[in-house]
Amino acid sequence: MTALTVADPERCRARRLGEMPRYRLLDLLVEEGVEALLAVRLGHVARRVMRSDPVQALAVSALVQDASLRRVEGWRGSPLWSEEHRGRLIRLLRPPGDAVADAAYDGAGSGLRGRLLELLPEQPRPVIAVDLGLVERHSLDEAGSLRLQLGALLGVVRRYLWDRHLLLAGLRPGVAEWLRGLMGSVSVSLSWLPSDEALWIRGYRRIILLDPSAPEPLSPDDVLEADAFILGGIVDKVARPGETSRLPLRGLHQPRRLELRGSIHGVPNRINAVAEIILRARYETCGDVEEAIRRTMSRRDARLRAYVELARWSRGKKRTVPWSLYEQLRSWLPLTPEDFAKAARMAGLEVEGSAKAKHITGQR
Repeated sequence: MTALTVADPERCRARRLGEMPRYRLLDLLVEEGVEALLAVRLGHVARRVMRSDPVQALAVSALVQDASLRRVEGWRGSPLWSEEHRGRLIRLLRPPGDAVADAAYDGAGSGLRGRLLELLPEQPRPVIAVDLGLVERHSLDEAGSLRLQLGALLGVVRRYLWDRHLLLAGLRPGVAEWLRGLMGSVSVSLSWLPSDEALWIRGYRRIILLDPSAPEPLSPDDVLEADAFILGGIVDKVARPGETSRLPLRGLHQPRRLELRGSIHGVPNRINAVAEIILRARYETCGDVEEAIRRTMSRRDARLRAYVELARWSRGKKRTVPWSLYEQLRSWLPLTPEDFAKAARMAGLEVEGSAKAKHITGQR
């Protein structure tokens, strides 16, 4: 089957440079001639993102909690990160160490937030909107899971953007207080309006609703050009097919589905995972939605998709599956031998093949 996604590196690079806060911090460092930046007294926001992208972590922390940027003499640290931006190599240091810094980022300082906001677009793009218009349909257990997924969602957004790119809409009485208790005093936008209407009045026009029952799949152009993406704030421990389509929206959106090789089976459906797929496709895989899905899939997701593929292959008429089918599946699924064996058992099949394959899957 021909993939529906094609990477577009040039548009992808333009999106990264124009939308991610990390590049505004790098712009400031270049303008001030900083070559070695020492990061000190970092808050919890910076520490959470520091391992994956230190520059993004410092930018987000400054935007959420503020910080200061100032010249220093005689301060030293150990190299943590280096990156070339606009023809200048910039190094990031953390104490202790022997490398000399010419400027310091102080997480306990102030003033940097305002400078970054001046460089960022007044209207952030893209916006990840979660519509909570059906929150009252959740059981207590589902509401608890929803709360966890929303907390994880904020972390995903901060990995690429920052809090103002997240909108929680369709709120019911009492939900705003529930959310503030979860997220604290962050800069996430809240709205009592349906999500597509809330986005429309904010000036966003190309609005995509991620709906597994949508008639069309999400395209590379959708990923790279949309102003906003709506995710249903829905957790259904007991499946409720078509639930996203029941959101009380105003029809100001375009519905699209996430699919891998023509099927939604195994595609991650957790709110934070769906957002991760969208942002990965926009900034990392350059419009290749299927690759973004593969990078985001958990072992459970891959095992579920393998089970579906094996069930289709056997059609209930076979009792064994050749090891060669695992080799075929792992060429496009992040599938381990152990999970292939589990998927085969779920489909009522035994794995056959070499002695090595039997050893790996634990068969006798």
